Amino acid sequence: MSKLLVRIISAAVVFLFSQTVIVTAQEAARSFEPVAAEFENSCASCHGEDGKGAGFLTRVFRGVDPGDLTQLAANNDGQFPSDKVFQVIDGRAEVAAHGDRKMPVWGDRYWERSMTEYGPDELNRQRARSRVLELVYYLQSIQE
Repeated sequence: MSKLLVRIISAAVVFLFSQTVIVTAQEAARSFEPVAAEFENSCASCHGEDGKGAGFLTRVFRGVDPGDLTQLAANNDGQFPSDKVFQVIDGRAEVAAHGDRKMPVWGDRYWERSMTEYGPDELNRQRARSRVLELVYYLQSIQE
């Protein structure tokens, strides 16, 4: 076979493979449903099972108002503030608007958990970020 024919066939194979990957990713994105498990595990003790701010720890930490997480979009002109919510949950970057940091720094906790489970590897940052994104997506799904 000539080099030109080999290049054309290779390019066609790469193109077809990339199209399959794109379609698969789009189908996965459409079928992804928010899951409450991470919220229940990390947030419900303060924010309540329904996200309205009446978790059982509010009785222990008197004077701390965790806020109604179902109103984040309503309090932001109807737009869910994804970036800000991510930053507050992750906590590794200072967010002055959040006020005093009474909420745990979940980014650090998720990072440490990944380090414990998987050891030091390059995917730990992505694992921690994925858990935070899972929470952001869930919170977006419970907006009233």
